Amino acid sequence: MNRFGRYFVWAWGTHWPLYAATILMTNVIGTIGVAAFLRFFIPLPAAKDFTSPNTTTALLYLGYYVLAIVVGIAATLAFFAPVLRWQRNPRAYDPNMVRDLVLRIPTLQTLTGGVLWGIGVVIFTVAAAQYSQTWAITVAITATLGGLTVMLMTYREAERLVRPVAAKALSQGSADNSRVSSMTPRLLATWMLTSAVPIIGMILLVTGQAIGFFPTPAEDLIPALLALLIYTLVTGYSGTFLTSMSVVDPIRELQFAINKVRRGDISTKVRIYDSSEIGVLQAGFNEMMRGLRERQRVSDLFGRYVGAEVARRALEEKPELGGEARSVAVLFVDVIGSTGFAASAEPQHVVKALNEFFDRVVEVVHRHRGIINKFEGDAALAVFGAPLPLDDVAGHALAAARELKQELRGLEFEAGIGVAAGSVVAGHIGAKDRFEYTVIGDAVNQASRLTDLAKDTPGRVLTSANTLSAANEAERARWSLMKSVELRGRREMTQLARPVRPTLADRG
Repeated sequence: MNRFGRYFVWAWGTHWPLYAATILMTNVIGTIGVAAFLRFFIPLPAAKDFTSPNTTTALLYLGYYVLAIVVGIAATLAFFAPVLRWQRNPRAYDPNMVRDLVLRIPTLQTLTGGVLWGIGVVIFTVAAAQYSQTWAITVAITATLGGLTVMLMTYREAERLVRPVAAKALSQGSADNSRVSSMTPRLLATWMLTSAVPIIGMILLVTGQAIGFFPTPAEDLIPALLALLIYTLVTGYSGTFLTSMSVVDPIRELQFAINKVRRGDISTKVRIYDSSEIGVLQAGFNEMMRGLRERQRVSDLFGRYVGAEVARRALEEKPELGGEARSVAVLFVDVIGSTGFAASAEPQHVVKALNEFFDRVVEVVHRHRGIINKFEGDAALAVFGAPLPLDDVAGHALAAARELKQELRGLEFEAGIGVAAGSVVAGHIGAKDRFEYTVIGDAVNQASRLTDLAKDTPGRVLTSANTLSAANEAERARWSLMKSVELRGRREMTQLARPVRPTLADRG
């Protein structure tokens, strides 16, 4: 696309032809409306002669119209030239400068139209003065009031049409809440120029008739008054519609975004294309979503270190040092022969094998509603029943141990698995500025000792009779009791139990 072509269409959905045609059409319709009102509804003899000029005057009018169109198009191109250059090379421009320029475009476009209308008012007023002073005043007031209304419509249309490029520019620059423009003046201007201006015109007509400004019967003003009433309806509706859309559109976008967030899409954000309180609301929503995404990221990262349930409770509550007595089941998994394997294999291979091993451990433990409390080198400690309470903690832990026996088959590592249930102290242990959630008690020690024994026991999964008795009846049927032994560090004997061979039902 050549240089002219690049100026022809904006990026991000805002089309130059549509923008230029809309602004031009608004001004043309406004000009025709003012001329028609002067020609057909003002009860003055000069109206017919003024709107049916001689050749020289007609050429003057036509020349001014052409000049106004050319100047308007040139000014519009000048407004957007920096924006289009920024589009082609964003890094070469300060995004805050581009943002400010884009936000000023509706105002600059309106001021340009206002200047052109002002020049036209002067030209036509001077021309009207050749007929009579009364006619010159009438032309000046009518054209001025019509021009003000066209300026308002131009601003509203320009503001709406530049939204796509404004959204892109505002997404690049930094927010500046100190430069927020209030919506109140915009709403008041809309009312004044679409409702108050026609009413002022009616008042001037009636007053002019009363003071003899219009030397015609009062009934001759009825067509003009009816025309102003229709004009009020049309401009009032158009101005109110454009103004309401400047509020309704962003609210609808926010509503759509909120519904997406409710469905779990926290990557949602809305476009920012307004410098008023609406823009502050849009920016606030995006800032809120950034905070929510950051919180989710921290929660996910935190959960990878301490477990999802511990992380959730830490984020919802203020964790404090200390613990509480809880009845839990502890599952301990320890790799067999990891020292020799690490000495004979490459470190990367050792890490990969351990990660594959622990992936299966975590998956099985979570499936049975337990949490991985910690990894200790080549061992893992899983807890059932803390921090969240859980019914039948022994049954869940024993089922997880049996399933792990099957899931760990075929890996490079073998492991011993021990399960014990009992009362422990669960809570945050450590210093005031560095602590972790853990469990301390006899069940933990017993699970560790059972794991050591399991490494040299067929099947490599062991529990105690006391733990087995705390499980549900269906789970107990899947284990068989063994001999009693004295575990290291304990004085009383502990009767062991291990899983029986899988039944046909299990295979099904």
